[in-house]
Amino acid sequence: MNVIFTVILFISLIIFAVISPDKALEAMTSGGQKAVTLSINLIAIYAVWSGFLQIAEDCGFVRKLSEKLRPLIKKLFSMPTDDESDDIAVNISANLLGMGGIATPAGISATTKLCNRGNHEGATVLFVLASTSIQLVPTTVISLRQSFSSANPALVFVPSLLSSLVCTAVGLFLCFVFKPRKK
Repeated sequence: MNVIFTVILFISLIIFAVISPDKALEAMTSGGQKAVTLSINLIAIYAVWSGFLQIAEDCGFVRKLSEKLRPLIKKLFSMPTDDESDDIAVNISANLLGMGGIATPAGISATTKLCNRGNHEGATVLFVLASTSIQLVPTTVISLRQSFSSANPALVFVPSLLSSLVCTAVGLFLCFVFKPRKK
C-alpha cells in the first residue's frame, strides 16, 4: 500500500510540476503546513479523549458498561471470554462516542484474542462493527470542524448518526448472510 501511495504522490508531483511549475513548490509547502496543523489538532483531540477514557476505566465505568453489554456481546461475538468482552466493550463505547482512534487499540486487542482462540466469526463481526461504528456523538469530526472555525461544527451529527446506523445494519446483515453454516 505504501508503494502505491508513493507512486501516486510522485506521479501527481511530476504532472503538477509540468502543468504549473511556478505553483508546485508553493502547493507542496502549504500542504505540509496544513498537515502539521491538522496533526497538532488531532493530537490535542485524542489527548483529551484518551484522558476521558482513562478516567472512565479508572472509575469502573468501562467495567460496568462491559457487564451491561455482556449479553449482547456474547450473542454477537460467539461467546467471547470476559477479557475479550471487556476489550470489545471499550471498542464499542469509544466508537459510540466518536473516538475511533481511541477505540482502535482495544479493537486490535480483542481481535487478536478472538483469533488466537479460533473465534474468527466473532473477530469478523468486531471488524465490521469497528469499521462502521455507530457514532452517537461524532466527537472527532465535531472537534476538527470546530478547530477549523466551522460556523456550525455539530451540523454533522444527524447525517453521521444516520449513515453509521445504516452502515452497521448492512454490515451485520451481511455477516449473518455470509456466516459459515455448521454441518
